[in-house]
Amino acid sequence: MDMEAGKTLTNEEVIRELLELLKKNAMKEQANDVFEICSYVDGLEKKIDSMTEELTNMQNQIKEMQEDTLVNNAKKALSEAQERLNVRCEQIKSQVLEVKAQVKSTAKSIVDEAKAKGRAALYRVSEFLGIKKRLLDIRENVRGAIKTTDKDIAKTALLAKGFREAGQTAANAFRTFADKPEVDYSRKEQKHPITKAVLAPMKAVKKMLVSMELHLDASIDKLDNLAMNVKLDKEKHMENEKKQEQTEPERAEADRVEAEVVYSPMVAEPQEYQYNADAFEARGVDEVKQEAAHKEVPKVREDKAR
Repeated sequence: MDMEAGKTLTNEEVIRELLELLKKNAMKEQANDVFEICSYVDGLEKKIDSMTEELTNMQNQIKEMQEDTLVNNAKKALSEAQERLNVRCEQIKSQVLEVKAQVKSTAKSIVDEAKAKGRAALYRVSEFLGIKKRLLDIRENVRGAIKTTDKDIAKTALLAKGFREAGQTAANAFRTFADKPEVDYSRKEQKHPITKAVLAPMKAVKKMLVSMELHLDASIDKLDNLAMNVKLDKEKHMENEKKQEQTEPERAEADRVEAEVVYSPMVAEPQEYQYNADAFEARGVDEVKQEAAHKEVPKVREDKAR
């Protein structure tokens, strides 16, 4: 099964759309978690591609090794070691593709629901935790590949040493037969073709496998972190809604009181109040009128008496 050429998760339209929705709904932390998870999966894919290249190169190198009795006997064992790694690599590649497909389908489902139902649907990003089992399986596969590779590296190194020493012994035997002095190869660092053809690619593959394990550890931790962030955000949102519901009756009462004050009918006052100097002057005029009225009453009574 081949990888989708040049199509990483972080470049998928549905992933970009999901990230945009999360950011617009103030879920920036969750958006970062989703982006990093996708980046880790993309990183796994790149490492698998590099491993495949190394294994293909190793296969070609084994085929081109010099034909002789000793090497021919070893080529079969070396080819089997290369094939074991290749099979393991194909298994991991298939598992990563399954993870990619699940991430994309989950993202599409969330985006579609969020468009219809709003922010609440975005809490479903915690469903990315569903790929955790797949990532754990991949990690076990990678760890198994590391153990197998370590054994093959040790055996290949021993084989290369045997070939090298056998060659040195044979060379000194010919020197002795030709009455020439033997060479002390212990002071000379010589590498057998197997070292370059098989051992070096194996070590490169092992290094990539270790890096993949670290990537998987980080992606699994990030999934747990995403689930926790979603849970905290949901609790915070529910708490804010609860507070809003609790203050709603108080707001309604305040609005009612305000309405009564503003819209209650005004009762006409029996008299108009005046203030300051105008009130003082008006009061003075009233008092003068009252005094004049008192004086006028006795005068009228006297006229009647006459």
